[in-house]
Amino acid sequence: MKRTFLTAFALLSLFNAVVKADEVPNSTDDKTVVKHLNLEEVEINASRVNTKMKDLPQKVEVITKRTIEATPAKDMGELLKKTAGVDIIQYPGISSAVSMRGFAPSTSNKYNVILIDGRPAGTTNIATIDMSNVERVEILKGPFSAQYGSSAMAGVINIVTKESTKDIAGNASVSYGSFENLTGNVSVGGALSESMDFDVSYNHQKQGKDYKIGKKNFFGKSDAKEILDPASYGERMEHSQFERHNASARLGFILNENWKINVHQSVFVANGIETPGSFWQVYGKNSKDMNKYTTSADVLGKIDIHNLSLSPFHSKEESTLFNSRYGDTENIHKNYGFILQDAFKLGDHSFAFGIDSKTDEFESNKWTTEGDVTKPSAPAYRNICTGVFGQINTKALDGKLNIAMGARYDLIDLKLDANKLLGNEASSDEYRVFTQNIGVKYEILQGLSAHSSWGNAFYAPDAFQKAGLYTSAYGTTRGNADLKEESSNTFDVGLEYKNFEKGIIFDFTYFKTHHKDMIVRYTEDPDGTPYNGDEYTTYKNIKGADMNGVEIEASYDFGAVADYNYSLKLYANYTHIIDATVIESKKQEDGSYKNIDNQMRYVRDNNANFGLEFDNLNGFSTRLNARYIGHRYEDNWFRFYDNRPDVKDEILRHPVSMIFDYSASYSFNENYTIGLSISNLLDENYTEKDGYNMPGRAFMAKFSYQF
Repeated sequence: MKRTFLTAFALLSLFNAVVKADEVPNSTDDKTVVKHLNLEEVEINASRVNTKMKDLPQKVEVITKRTIEATPAKDMGELLKKTAGVDIIQYPGISSAVSMRGFAPSTSNKYNVILIDGRPAGTTNIATIDMSNVERVEILKGPFSAQYGSSAMAGVINIVTKESTKDIAGNASVSYGSFENLTGNVSVGGALSESMDFDVSYNHQKQGKDYKIGKKNFFGKSDAKEILDPASYGERMEHSQFERHNASARLGFILNENWKINVHQSVFVANGIETPGSFWQVYGKNSKDMNKYTTSADVLGKIDIHNLSLSPFHSKEESTLFNSRYGDTENIHKNYGFILQDAFKLGDHSFAFGIDSKTDEFESNKWTTEGDVTKPSAPAYRNICTGVFGQINTKALDGKLNIAMGARYDLIDLKLDANKLLGNEASSDEYRVFTQNIGVKYEILQGLSAHSSWGNAFYAPDAFQKAGLYTSAYGTTRGNADLKEESSNTFDVGLEYKNFEKGIIFDFTYFKTHHKDMIVRYTEDPDGTPYNGDEYTTYKNIKGADMNGVEIEASYDFGAVADYNYSLKLYANYTHIIDATVIESKKQEDGSYKNIDNQMRYVRDNNANFGLEFDNLNGFSTRLNARYIGHRYEDNWFRFYDNRPDVKDEILRHPVSMIFDYSASYSFNENYTIGLSISNLLDENYTEKDGYNMPGRAFMAKFSYQF
């Protein structure tokens, strides 16, 4: 069955290429036809200096608009895990966490910076980000604190949205499929006049039926059943329905040929999202409301050689969990600040200097099951970060040598509010951090380049971890005044060969990171002295962690031999973690300390996307993608609950999984497109977090109209 499907896919693609070849103009002359195939010329906005991808020494991946349209994905988390060299932990209930280069994923997203058009996304949950107005996604791997400050230890994900400046045009589409999934989308944009342009989009998704879990395992069937629970195969994930709305708008004011103002507004609303509490409903069948509102602006100007920008932003994200067992909890996150930057070029040298200021405010409220106000999990706090940065990209040796250098100085204020319910007083603390990075890329032969980069990065703790002293329903928490920021040093080196005319892309990169002063929760005083006679929770820095691995990106486009009259691309994106070890210094019975190495939790040893895609460049495209997710170690928190079946081990070794997705679309009469997608084609039963089995095979039909 599997072999027959793959053979049919290849034959269909090749047959369509032959039939359509004579209908397409010579693609090397018609640049609008093939420009989406050559990513080397794409300018990477997240580089600060808008450098072309081919000139950046750091590892960069780009997800194009065509790939976004060809990928069966309901949200940004699903898109990333099916297309890029990252790892995702996804939960039912519109929740995703991202991981890169051995840094463990977390729902707080502490090791990655998420941007929208170069500004903070205002959320740590990438699943809430609207995809209806996305033009492309830029993924920069490695330490980028020298550009973006705290959290940019693993990398940066920048989501670039549409900016329509020509005649007004739009798209409307509707999709329907398995589990009563209904999606409607409309987007319109263009020039209203010589001095004004706009973009507007709206997306609605609803899953009206609990999804079914897969029935099979491609690999390791015995290992999979031992962890996944044999009772889950082919069953419903009860209480997994949701409905969401995303809307965004941009209004551009063209003041003159050198100055423009863009004003952005976006809204995310999802109420009554069902959260199953795992396959076994360990935490009960609950629900939540999630709402996010974002406002931002870009003032863009040019004076002589200087490209100036001022970008203020503000967002508010609210999430309320309705829990019939433990009471209701409300979490509010506000994010606001500005970025002021000057970018300019002098010959082959590009410069960017600026200042940015970002404040993150967090507030938590809690009510009992009777509706009475009770102690929240933590007091309200603010993390205020102000940084001054500089970035220089330069060329030498007739353009064969590219050098990128960046540095940044951050002042971080941590402020904790007083809370009578928790019994804590107002307090504050601060950090000062200097970071830098450097990258070099040298073209050995035409298309063949060696690249290497080094950088340090940091993650600043939250205010309550440093300065808190309060008692909640979960016990007493005491901040650690001596707590240091987490830091990392990352080095990578690689070799790439990219030749668009021959259809070849290949990159091999080795990376190594030393993660220092990792912050962990600690359930007793480090000195063994109890607080008021009882144990309490605090935080400490452990020695750190070491991670290293390799990344391989490769593709070959058979369309190159036909002068790109079509594109038939075989591709692969693979990450292998050689080692991810946590190093902790533990006190021995004789009073001495010894370094103990443990396998890092939640980091997959292997992660890959590979497949075959075909585009006849005349309306028909199809794509078959396989995602391989390897083993990883995970704490078995469910062992404390009777709901969980026989597996009571403290540590789980997650089984491997292989998930196939297929999509095809055809455009006719210039304006109409029909499409079909099949997610989880082989009906794999798999999880990305123990107990939260993902959907099995799902079909989706789509119709769209361009106007």
